[in-house]
This record gives sequence, structure tokens and C-alpha cells, in this order.
Amino acid sequence: MSTCSSSVRHYRSYNRDYRNYRMRKLLRQLCSYLLLFLMIFGSMGWFFWDWNQANSRVEKLVFQPQIVQSGDTLWSLAENSGLQIDTRTLVLKIMEYNQLTDTTIQTGQVIYTPISENQP
Repeated sequence: MSTCSSSVRHYRSYNRDYRNYRMRKLLRQLCSYLLLFLMIFGSMGWFFWDWNQANSRVEKLVFQPQIVQSGDTLWSLAENSGLQIDTRTLVLKIMEYNQLTDTTIQTGQVIYTPISENQP
């Protein structure tokens, strides 16, 4: 009878250990999913906050006339503006403001380029 009871004890002990193992594993998975969820939505929140900040800087742009010199491109004009805005965005804004359909500009042409609203 003792062998039977010891095997039952061993089975119960094994069962309890297995349940504890499964619970720990499920808890680790739950924590991993929660961490992944927080990372994804945290980065999305940061992205939208940064996008909103960039849009507010773009909306405050003031344009001034500038005569195109030899070798100037829309990209170089946008880079030399000294603004902390993505150059691609500035090129698109210059094209939009000047009603340009492509990036071709001519020497001597008057182009309105952005400056920040607090620059003279």
C-alpha cells in the first residue's frame, strides 16, 4: 500500500509543480504582452506628439522673397533657412507657397523662402 500512496503523492507533487510552472509561464507571457503593448502605444504617442510639434512649427513659417543665385536648388534654399524642420517638408512648403509644379528653378527667379516668425 505504501508504494501506491507514494506514487499518488509523487503524482500530486508533479501535478502541483506543473501547475506552478504553467502559471509562471503564463504570467511571464502576460507581462511580455503588456510590455509590448506599452512600448507600441508609447511610441505611437511620441510619434503623434512629435508630428503635432512639427506641424505647429510649419504653420508658423513666414516667407520672404529671395532671388535665386547660380547653383541654388530648392533643397539648398531649404537647408540654408536655418530652421529646425525636416528639409523635405520645407521643400514641399516652398513649392506650395510659390505654386511650383516641379523643383526646377532659374537663376534670377524670385522665390519666397521660409524664415521663422521671430526672425527679421
